[in-house]
Order: sequence, then C-alpha cells, then structure tokens
Amino acid sequence: MSALPLLAVTRTAVAVRRVVRRDPEIARMTRYRGGTFSPTVDTIVFSDGTTARTDLIRLNPNIDAYSLDFMGVAPTVPSRYRPANWSAVPNVSARAVEAEVDWIIRNSFPTLGTVELSRRLRAAGYLLGGSHLAEHEAIAATQAAIWHFTNGLKLDNRPLNVPVNVLSEPESMTFEFEGEPQLGSYTVELSANGAASLVLQKSVDGHRWRDVAGSELNVAAGAGRHRTTLGVGATTSETRPGRRHRGYRFYRLQVIADRTVSVDIDDVTFSLHGSGNYRNADRVVALYDYLLAGADTARRLTVVPRLTADRAVIDADGILGPFRFDATDTAALSAIGGTLVERDGAPIEGPVAPGREIYLRPAGQSRQIVVTASVPAASNGFGGRVITGVAYDDHRLTPVALAVPTPTVIDFEITF
Repeated sequence: MSALPLLAVTRTAVAVRRVVRRDPEIARMTRYRGGTFSPTVDTIVFSDGTTARTDLIRLNPNIDAYSLDFMGVAPTVPSRYRPANWSAVPNVSARAVEAEVDWIIRNSFPTLGTVELSRRLRAAGYLLGGSHLAEHEAIAATQAAIWHFTNGLKLDNRPLNVPVNVLSEPESMTFEFEGEPQLGSYTVELSANGAASLVLQKSVDGHRWRDVAGSELNVAAGAGRHRTTLGVGATTSETRPGRRHRGYRFYRLQVIADRTVSVDIDDVTFSLHGSGNYRNADRVVALYDYLLAGADTARRLTVVPRLTADRAVIDADGILGPFRFDATDTAALSAIGGTLVERDGAPIEGPVAPGREIYLRPAGQSRQIVVTASVPAASNGFGGRVITGVAYDDHRLTPVALAVPTPTVIDFEITF
C-alpha cells in the first residue's frame, strides 16, 4: 500500500483589488477673480499666432495652481473649489496625461525656485548666460507646457534666426526667413585655398539685391570660423513708430574671389537685432522645451504600481505568495491583517524595489490582507499624482492642478 506525499502548498484563489488613495488636507478652496496688475502676468504666443495671458491661479487659503483646460471659464465672482482626483477633470483630453502634468508640477515653479530651475536648465543645455529665469517667465512656460498636454496647444518655439529655406550656389548662399528679421551679426564656417571676400546682401523679394553696409568679411587661405557684427539699422527695411522695425525676408552671402580661389562654406548662422530669437521670450522657450522633454520621458518610464498574484499559493507554514511588486520607484510597503515577509518567513524591512517578490503571513484566521504602497513623489522621479481642483457650482469653470507634489498611496486589498 503506497502512501500519498504530503502537499507542500495549497492552491487557493487569490484576488487583488487596487485602490488609489489620496488624502489632501484641504477642506475647501475659493478662487477669486485674477488681478489685472499681478507682477507675474505674462503673455505667450502659440504656433498659430494666437496669444494668451498666463499667471498662477491663486486659491484661498494660499494654494498655487495651474489651469488644466485652456477652454475653461475664469470666475467673475468668488467660486468654491473642491480637491479631487485626476478622473474628475471634465475635459476628456486631460485624463490620459496625468504622468506628464505630475512631472511638470514637481520639476518647475513654484515647487522649484527660479535659481534652482535655471541651474537645471543650464546643466541640461537649454539655457545660456548667467541670468536666471524670472517668476513670470517660469509660470508662463509651465502653464504653456501643461496646456500642451491637456489641450494640444503648441507654444511658438520656432527660432526666428534660422532660415526656413537655404539655396546654395557656386558663389553664393541665399537665405529665406519667416517674417522680416533684422540681423545683428552673421557667423560663417568655411575653408578657402586663397584670399577671398564675402559680403552679405539683402532683398525684399529675393530678386533685387543690395549690399548690407559694413558686412564685408575678408578671409585668408585655410579653414576657420569668422563672425561679423552688423551696424544698428543696417538691415532695417521699414521703421514704424511704436512698433518693432522690419528687416528683410531674403539675405544672400556673396563670395568675391579670384577664379583660381575656391571657397567652401560649411555653415552660416545668424543673430538678430531688435528682438529675441523667438516670438516668445528665449527663457520661456528654453523652460518649455525642457519641461516637454522631461514630461515625455516621465510618460515612457512611469509604471503604474501593481501587485501581481498570478503564482500566489499558501505553503505548509501558512505563508501566502509570491506577489510581484511593480512600480516606477522604490516604495514603502505596510500590511494590515498580516505581515510582510521574505520567502523564508523573515520580516521585510525597508523600502521595496520594483520587481521584487514579497510574501505575506496572515494574522490568525484572517482571509483578507491590505497592503499599502506609498510611492514618494521625488523631485527627479516619476509616478506621483496630481491633486486637482474642480468647481462646486459651475462645471464650465476652469479645473486646476494644485502646485503641490503628491505621493501615490495605493491600497492592495488581497482576499484569499
């Protein structure tokens, strides 16, 4: 008579229910009509030529926020707002971009000061020079970046000093610009086998050309980088009282040399006079581009925290598992109704890294354990959550994102 072996494990049905918990310590908020003379108001230009005013939305009591819907309506009287989850945002297009907006809020103003934000931009190669972002510039770029994701609006970040068309010919290069910029200088990288001269020319229509005064550049044989600064007004085509002066749409760099001399132009760059390099402030564009790049990375790297129980069983010692924990960053785990343990039954201490397998020892006859994962909203990390503000009385009023970095707290309700 053969003896049946004792079963080391017991198969049991294990269900995991995931509940995202948010506990904002905000009872209610009030939004008042924005001030006309706020020192942080700015105006931005979108790629379609339309403009918008930007500023922090300041809710009482002392809470900063950003708009989550460009099409929303600003209140004209004091309006009550309530803290809510991302799913409460009325405009549907905003619901799939919480990771992006969360990263923007945690990595821009006012979470970071303008000095630290400027340092990060320089380190990433987005900002040159020693001057820092102003608060109104940081707010404008941050709001534009949020609207990019929630409403599909694109800030005009096309460089005005870069031609839209370049035509290379044996003895010249013709540049067509969008608009009519005034040039402040040009820089050329070239190589020549003899002495030669270059002169910059200007044209309204691309057919009739005139030399730009003081633009001549003399080069010797060899390769090098040469820069010529143009005089004030040298490329002004029209002056308009009270408005920005116009330059020319077309410019041409003409090579003047003996037939035996060959000049090869590798690159030509321009700086502008009388305006920035963009229709928006240069620092606004720099921060906007930085935030979009970071938010896109956050979307790719963010992993929604989850606890997988596909292989969970109860062994002979009454230990339930394994459960695989997945998230973007390490998280602090705690349990009610049981104890977090290793496979050998030793207690788990410290944060749990993504991909780690955990086990549970039920307490007494408990058939339900709640595992709570607290994922920190680290400044450089991903995976935090956005607390929104939604109007009580009028759904047309603009929903807002509170500028309060918030960790993700998730309860995994395990029944078996």
